[in-house]
Amino acid sequence: MAQERAADFDRLEERLVLRGQLVARTALRIGSGGSGELDAADLPVLRDSEGAPFIPGGSLKGAIRSTIEALVRGAGLPTESGIRACDPLLEDESTCGYHKSGDRRKVSTDTHCALCQLFGSRVVASHVRFSDAMLVRSEEERRERIVPVEIRDGVAIDRDLKRVHRGHKYDFEVVSAGSNFALEVFVENPRPWLMGLLAIGFDQLNDGFTAIGGFTSRGLGRVDLKWDGMRRVGARELLENRTGIALDPDAMALEFGRWREALAARAKGGD
Repeated sequence: MAQERAADFDRLEERLVLRGQLVARTALRIGSGGSGELDAADLPVLRDSEGAPFIPGGSLKGAIRSTIEALVRGAGLPTESGIRACDPLLEDESTCGYHKSGDRRKVSTDTHCALCQLFGSRVVASHVRFSDAMLVRSEEERRERIVPVEIRDGVAIDRDLKRVHRGHKYDFEVVSAGSNFALEVFVENPRPWLMGLLAIGFDQLNDGFTAIGGFTSRGLGRVDLKWDGMRRVGARELLENRTGIALDPDAMALEFGRWREALAARAKGGD
């Protein structure tokens, strides 16, 4: 199997921009911590400067990365395939970017696991960037400051006695089901087999196995992912002030299929 560099940002060959929509299939919540207003919910959702809820790019990236990591670890593929996932929380030689001496010059970026090659490590930047998914609203909704947020009641349960714990009650905000968020994903120097991993992560999100935000064990956080299209642009095209190639959702689905095939070939020992 040919060795590939994880840190290849010195050479920009190609960029991808994937655009789509995240539609809340169930209510979801990305918490902002405690409330700072007297009349607000105990557990509010995260909002932008206009008071509209949004989904941070880091929340999306983290949920998809952890899903793919679990799948790769469970697959138990041969080492020579290169499809493995380190544990970024460990402090030993098995972790990508580990350096006991503190001397970064001794860190090899050529032996990173597949997940760190795609999503980055402590010493290598990510090849994939998720923008914050902002709520899609009409002009009237913006003008009237209408936001699809509900307040629900919750209680603290004593798990030993199986009843409400000392009468403790709280309320929390959720974003209503059906809310639509605009999604943008940027990729630099994409490799087909690594993009296959990303495609599988998107599949898991769309199929409901990966949920977004908090309270997911209560049924919150399921979303539908609908792609609007993709644009591919190379370095030469950028220098010549060209916009690259635009792919509609059907062509994009074919590209996702090629990425999955490249991943499958890699898993079976192909290059």
